[in-house]
Amino acid sequence: MLQGLSLRGPPPLRDHRRRTRLYCMNGGHHLQILPDGTVRGRREDGDVHTVLKIKAVDRSVVVIQGTEAGRYLAMSDEGRLYSSPTVSDESYFLEKLEENHYNTYRPQKYLERKWYVALKKSGKPKVGPRTHIGQKAVFFLPLLPAIVY
Repeated sequence: MLQGLSLRGPPPLRDHRRRTRLYCMNGGHHLQILPDGTVRGRREDGDVHTVLKIKAVDRSVVVIQGTEAGRYLAMSDEGRLYSSPTVSDESYFLEKLEENHYNTYRPQKYLERKWYVALKKSGKPKVGPRTHIGQKAVFFLPLLPAIVY
């Protein structure tokens, strides 16, 4: 055996999921995925349903899973946000770091429609056809999950 080399095989593959919360510029809500399939915004820190796993599946393409609910963020063909128990073609989002240092998320399946994941000031999801890049509602800042005691 050469010094410093191991014959045990390659190192284990890393899990390329990021645990985070997505803080919306509009109204200060964190994106929340509930077990019943509801997607909405929540202002309170420490809510377990706002902790998300963002997994890169391709260059700039991610799936977003609620860690507590185990469900995946998705957008319907009408532009409505919902969560699905499994990954579907409506669960892939194009993640882009914008010039203002916030991220935007666009449904890969409906890219030509130029829709975005967005939250209203009330915390309710905004439908895709009513979104565009200039709105505060489409900008999300990934934050480390709050520690819950």
